Amino acid sequence: MLEHTAEESKDMELSARNQLKGVVREVKTGQVMAEITVEVEAGSVVAAITDSSRERLNLQDGDQVTVFVKSTEVMIGK
Repeated sequence: MLEHTAEESKDMELSARNQLKGVVREVKTGQVMAEITVEVEAGSVVAAITDSSRERLNLQDGDQVTVFVKSTEVMIGK
């Protein structure tokens, strides 16, 4: 497994073009997954990430973060 230091990660370029700066408003943790609610200019984004990633990033309410959206499809049903 390839590990990056915090300084290296700050300099990393990403292919994801949809980047939303925001503030963490809620962190729900579970045994395997965590649900992170981020307030962005257009509203709220909820991300499901592994709880180990939440722990590694030390995500907490009030943290300033960037949400990266990279998806091959978006689905809406009614």
